[in-house]
Amino acid sequence: MKKYIEAQKYYNNALSRVRKEAKIKDCFHYDKNKCKLPFKNAHSLQRQGALKILEQEKNGNRYLYAHTERYVNPEHSFLDLKPVGRKSASTFFGFCDYHDTTLFSSIENEPECTDIESDEHCFLHSYRSFAHSYHRKHEDWKLHNTTDPITKKMLIKGYGNYGERGFENGKLGIKTALNDFNISKIKLDKMIEEKRYDRLDYYTLELDYTAPIACAAATTPEYTFSKKPINFSTDPNYEYSPVITTVLPFSNRTIIILAVFPDQPNGVMFLDEIDNIKYELILQKYLSFHLINHAENCYLSPHFYEKKSLKWKIKYCSSLDHMLSSTTPVFTFSKKFPINYFSRSEAINE
Repeated sequence: MKKYIEAQKYYNNALSRVRKEAKIKDCFHYDKNKCKLPFKNAHSLQRQGALKILEQEKNGNRYLYAHTERYVNPEHSFLDLKPVGRKSASTFFGFCDYHDTTLFSSIENEPECTDIESDEHCFLHSYRSFAHSYHRKHEDWKLHNTTDPITKKMLIKGYGNYGERGFENGKLGIKTALNDFNISKIKLDKMIEEKRYDRLDYYTLELDYTAPIACAAATTPEYTFSKKPINFSTDPNYEYSPVITTVLPFSNRTIIILAVFPDQPNGVMFLDEIDNIKYELILQKYLSFHLINHAENCYLSPHFYEKKSLKWKIKYCSSLDHMLSSTTPVFTFSKKFPINYFSRSEAINE
């Protein structure tokens, strides 16, 4: 027990130090002249919408789970999911008060109003999902350029046996990703300036029940459904194709929005292959695989997780560990993939 308490202390201290060192406050919107302080600790997922629907009450406390929030389970010796409150869930200092208030009013004022037939709604959700990942990537870059020796030592330890070489390779990977993110941001800036919400290609899906998962992230999947390689190159001039991913559970439905840039054929191919998946079960599993293997900013209902067996939880958290690590091999999808967030049997309103 003592070694797990010590491990928990180290993990908590490292996480707290890293987050403090990495924090950035900056508005994602292109028109800085209209910015009005303060920078808001904005939610990439609606606090009064998706997050409120996912949370559960236990012993007077309301909570949900995140892919990235973990603690050392001392009884069963694994990195377990850690309960988090929705007040701090999915937040980032990525918009000033003015732009956060005005830009998203059409999807924020009524949390249940999102319409997947509306290009504006799909764009604004995608824009915010991308902004969150863009902001986090800049925080990663700041963190990997730290001058604090203790923080750097903690980061290097996180690369395991790869050590300092892994740290330097990780830093190079972040720099490359930022270059691609900046290209995408220029395109999004122009779209938002001209209010051309139809200039992204969308794959949308609406379920008539409430799935136990929410997500807002810009992802870079390595393979398509048919295992064709994309976003998989060591060439520094290779332009990655982001798949901007948003999943929103509502009181009696769930919407999924995947968005890509139409001038990036790899991203378009990724969406086309999803659109052509014939069987509902395979589609549900593939979308679940996509979230687990590519998206960090995901939040999960306790209704989904807590009814599972200990053996299942350990395997599930191991899959998340694999996703979060920058030093493990890439997963490819199998039809036997055991996790399905979108099965009707997992619905939290059925």
